[in-house]
Amino acid sequence: MDIMGFLRQRAGDFRCPVCRRSLADCELRQLAHQGPHYTVQVTCRHCSMAFLVALEVQGGGATEADTKERDPISADELLELHRQLADYEGPLTALLEPRQSRD
Repeated sequence: MDIMGFLRQRAGDFRCPVCRRSLADCELRQLAHQGPHYTVQVTCRHCSMAFLVALEVQGGGATEADTKERDPISADELLELHRQLADYEGPLTALLEPRQSRD
């Protein structure tokens, strides 16, 4: 992941804590990077206020199946699920447990 590119893209969403102007054109300098941890110095181009941002990136191991867009559940699917569960008596957790093979 290009963390500096990501921060440059998102910088405009934030405002300087001193002059309150957009940080869209701020200066970014990566000071440290160890594993998922980053330390970045952000300097406002308008007032020269500099501050440090500590980041921890999570979930870098997403698979293609995790990132594919899925269709929302249709009304028909929801009605079918309701029909199948209408006579069920028992705890919800039992439905979520893996089934034991019956060999």
